[in-house]
Amino acid sequence: MKESYVDVNGLRTRYVRAGEKGPAIVLLHGLGASLESWWCSVDALGEHFRVFAPDIVYFGKSEKPERDPNQLDFIDFTVSFMDTFGLERATLVGNSMGGAIAAKTAMLYPARVSSLVLVNSAGFGREVAWWLRMRTLFHRRPQGKPPSWMVQWGLRLVFYDPSRVSDDLVQKLVEIDQDPESQRAYTSVLNLGVDWRGLKPTLLQEIRDAAHQIRVPTLIVWGKQDRIIPVHHAQIAHSKIPQARLHIFDQCGHTPQLEYPNEFNALVREFVCQTNHS
Repeated sequence: MKESYVDVNGLRTRYVRAGEKGPAIVLLHGLGASLESWWCSVDALGEHFRVFAPDIVYFGKSEKPERDPNQLDFIDFTVSFMDTFGLERATLVGNSMGGAIAAKTAMLYPARVSSLVLVNSAGFGREVAWWLRMRTLFHRRPQGKPPSWMVQWGLRLVFYDPSRVSDDLVQKLVEIDQDPESQRAYTSVLNLGVDWRGLKPTLLQEIRDAAHQIRVPTLIVWGKQDRIIPVHHAQIAHSKIPQARLHIFDQCGHTPQLEYPNEFNALVREFVCQTNHS
């Protein structure tokens, strides 16, 4: 993946892209993550589609505004990113926080979203990992970079089997997570949607309780052993979104696209081909 930069709403935004033909796909990563979340998917899906993966504003190597964000900032970023590349419609594929962003974008801008793939998506239940809830209680963090071992420990909690993810990719994820500005932004966005009890009720109202408004074809993908967002949230999403499809990966954690890349990419490819006719 060759990274580039583009201006989105006046904010310097890092992104990668692949493919020149077929329906457009926009890949949206999760909280505290970056476009490296799609390391195994961009080029593979680019063989069939036009694929775009940004570092969402506040994350990765994209600009991190000083002000605290609100929920609509991320919806606006997604639509404006699409506008930047002239994408009238796209399939939105969102992991974790990216799933919540994708789902809400489909509700507010249904004409812009051709289909949805929600991957271990936030927003469908209150339960989230205890260490995320605890982090909201501590508003001050040590100065400088967190040690590499601490970041690697956190990454291991994301995967069911860390050995499935290459050492090179783990190192890239560690380097981005160690950036002090990324840590500041992470805490700011985390507090927007999570408190010590779990996901805030306002976010549940925006996503879970409004999910019946999603009228585009939707594929829900989950890792059965997700330690961050439990797999029963997949069943909730499946029951709320009209005619949604559900696929659960066994022996898989929070990022199926990294632990089972070939199977994940095939699943998305088949779904997009079936649901997009442009």
